[in-house]
Amino acid sequence: MGVGVLKYVAGFALILAISLPARFFQSHLTVNGREVVSAVAIAILLGIAVRNLLGLPEVCRPGTGFAVKRVLRVGIGLMGAQLSLGQVVQTGASSVLIVATCIVLAILVVRFVSMRMGMSDRLGTLLGVGTSICGVSAIVATAPVLDAREEETSLAVATITVFGLAAVLLYPLLGRLWGLSDTFFGTWAGTAVNDTSQVVATGLIFSQRAGEVATVVKLTRNLFMAPVIVALSWFYLTRRQAEGGAAGTAKKTIKPHQAVPLFVLGFVGMAVLNSLGAFPPAARHAIQTVSQFLIICALAGVGLETHVGAMRRIGLRPFYAGLCAAAFMAVVSFGLISLFRIG
Repeated sequence: MGVGVLKYVAGFALILAISLPARFFQSHLTVNGREVVSAVAIAILLGIAVRNLLGLPEVCRPGTGFAVKRVLRVGIGLMGAQLSLGQVVQTGASSVLIVATCIVLAILVVRFVSMRMGMSDRLGTLLGVGTSICGVSAIVATAPVLDAREEETSLAVATITVFGLAAVLLYPLLGRLWGLSDTFFGTWAGTAVNDTSQVVATGLIFSQRAGEVATVVKLTRNLFMAPVIVALSWFYLTRRQAEGGAAGTAKKTIKPHQAVPLFVLGFVGMAVLNSLGAFPPAARHAIQTVSQFLIICALAGVGLETHVGAMRRIGLRPFYAGLCAAAFMAVVSFGLISLFRIG
């Protein structure tokens, strides 16, 4: 067990070497007592700089991978303690129609655009699912259902990662420029940005409140993963049966953690406990501090795992398809939020 823990030490040490200065700069770079730079943004940019200028030692990879996959989810779960169950339900309910509309439109439009560019329908579908639901997690969960090749899965993951990271930097700038409210921006980020880590980063860079709203909306999106995978499984199974008979068309099953990720339940559970008064003010503040720092650490790991050189090998067609997908989600979700007057 000790050996198992030791393999994470080097990666955690590197993450702390990035996260602690990022947190320090956020708290000390202020104007009129207000923080003007986000520790999340600093951590991501420092992580990217370290990875691409100095490289990521092999010994650090287990720790950075664990931070991205596990620590982030713990941080998100703890964030629920800052909200009541009523706030979670209200925010999720107000965005559910927008989320559902964007998911359906994105899958159809991105798949159509990708196929028009000469890519396979499997790659187009993976790009659509990744853009509209849950980024990398949705791609990985959906790929077996489509019988997607490893190359198609890798291309979809790389493309989604590129545009998700671009959104982390671009969305807060646009939000400030256009004077968006915390609720409007959080709903926009939660609906349009791809991966959960990228959504949380985008929202928190704008403001703490926007980060909370973005997280709730994103978790609402995540719940659509199960029905979408079921629908795609039925569609591709039916098509394969029509094309070549029933041979080799065994039904793919969905694992429980794909249907409802555990960190979603953790987030809701913490909100329920907060609604019941389980956390006095001092405890709630302590939980918020821990949650914020864990998220900073996890997003430093995201930066450390971002290899710019590898992204250059995506190719022009997937890049253009990803650009169309990102632009489509940004415009459609912004329009729907404005139409429904959220925030």
